[in-house]
Amino acid sequence: MANTGSSGIIEYNEQWIADSVAGGAAAGAGSAADGIAWLGSSDAGNTPFARAVAAGRGIHLAGALDATDDDMLALASDTLLFAGQEGYAMLEVLFQVSSIADLAINIGLNDEVLEATSNTLPVELATTVWTTSASTFLGLVYDVDATNDDVHCMWVDDDNDSAEALANLRMQGIAPVASKWCMARVEMQDRGSGNGVRGTFTFSCDGKTATKEFNTTVDRDCPLSAFIGFENRAATVHNVYIKYIKIAQSISD
Repeated sequence: MANTGSSGIIEYNEQWIADSVAGGAAAGAGSAADGIAWLGSSDAGNTPFARAVAAGRGIHLAGALDATDDDMLALASDTLLFAGQEGYAMLEVLFQVSSIADLAINIGLNDEVLEATSNTLPVELATTVWTTSASTFLGLVYDVDATNDDVHCMWVDDDNDSAEALANLRMQGIAPVASKWCMARVEMQDRGSGNGVRGTFTFSCDGKTATKEFNTTVDRDCPLSAFIGFENRAATVHNVYIKYIKIAQSISD
C-alpha cells in the first residue's frame, strides 16, 4: 500500500522471548509496569495469558477459558497505539484454539484497552444482528451465535455500526479450525482529511485464506489499541495459544 506523507514503516514482532505480559490474577486485568507491552484479562476460573513453552508450539502465550458460559479471556496492547492519520497500521496475530465449539473471537483495533467498562467482547454477532460495546472498532469477528459461523469483517465508529451488508462482511467458508494455527491480520490505511480509513482484513487457517477491503467510516484521528479476545458461548473448555503478534506502523514526516 502507498503511504503518502510517511517516511517509512516500522515493525514490532512479539515472539515472547522476553516476558512482556501482565496477565493479572484469575479475575480482572493485568497492570502496566516497566517492560510490560501487553495486558491480559480474564474472568474468575479462567487461566490468564502467560508465557509458556511446549513441544510443537515452542515459546508462546497460553491461556484458557473454563467451562463457564459468557466467560472472556483477552489480551491488549498496554496503550492506544494506532491512529489512521499516521498513514498505515497493521496488527497480525498467529493463534490456535483447542476447540471452536461455543466460541466467539475478536481480533482487531479497539478504542479502549481491554474494554474495561464491558464484560463482553467489543463486537458480537447473534444470528444476523450485531451487538457492539466498543465506540470504535476495526477488526475480524468469529461468533458461533451467528447464522453463518464464518469469520466476518466489522467496524464501528462513534457508536455507529457499519451499514455494510452482512453478506459483504462475511468471509464465506473461512473459519478457525481446532488445533490449527490461524492467522488474522487487520490493516488500516489513511484516506485523507474527511474520509474514514481504508480497512483490509485477512484471515488464514488450514490452507484457506480470504482478504476483504472496505472504505470504512472509522475516524482517522481516533486512537486505537491492539485487541485479541475470546468469549465462551457455553460451558466448554477452550485452550488458547498465541504464537506471535506483529505490529507495523507508518513513521510520519
